[in-house]
Amino acid sequence: MRRPLLLGFAAAAAALLTYLYVPLPAPDVAPASAGDCVELHLYSNGYHSDIAAPASIFPADHALRRLYPEAESFLIGWGDQRFYYSDGTDVLLGLDALIPPSPSVLHVAYNAASSSVYLGPNDDTAIAVSREGAARFVAYVDRALVLDEAGALERTSDGKVVGRSSFLRTRGSFHLFNVCNQWMARALRAAGVNVNARAAWLAGPLIRQVREDGQTSCTTLNSASRTQPRP
Repeated sequence: MRRPLLLGFAAAAAALLTYLYVPLPAPDVAPASAGDCVELHLYSNGYHSDIAAPASIFPADHALRRLYPEAESFLIGWGDQRFYYSDGTDVLLGLDALIPPSPSVLHVAYNAASSSVYLGPNDDTAIAVSREGAARFVAYVDRALVLDEAGALERTSDGKVVGRSSFLRTRGSFHLFNVCNQWMARALRAAGVNVNARAAWLAGPLIRQVREDGQTSCTTLNSASRTQPRP
């Protein structure tokens, strides 16, 4: 009996590792270039990550721009509703979020750089994507948002940045294989960043993947273009 159990455990472990770490095809999205560049920012406090995006990449009549018409940028995070509402120190609440699948919310604040202080961020990584990538990122966010019959967002609570943020109802459940950083990695893949979302449980490994992919700031791309020798 012991040998079949060990073989079964080994097979399950191998299947899990294959699922998590076998490389996926790179996203089929045009890369950023000096003349086609939108800059996103990944903010992290070591275990949770939020992404910052210019408000201008969202259509003028987009629900987020109608919610915060004065916004120059949005800071977007996703997570389990109960745990996201909390101060993040309740370990049992965090474990409860993983099993079973739990309702999720989007946290949106406007003017990302100043709003990111709520995270106590220790990392700010610039990510250059093309306009096509930016449009696909917006489409990814749109698929998560829940709108009412009038096309308005379903706001569930005030957010963590007083006076300038909201929690919004979203589709999709939070669970062990769909945690906040995995959701964020999928958002980046939608934008054209070649990261492995399945294994991105923690923010640190996600940030390392972004940097290894070679995505950089628009300023760096533009500077490199100006220094290229002319033919």
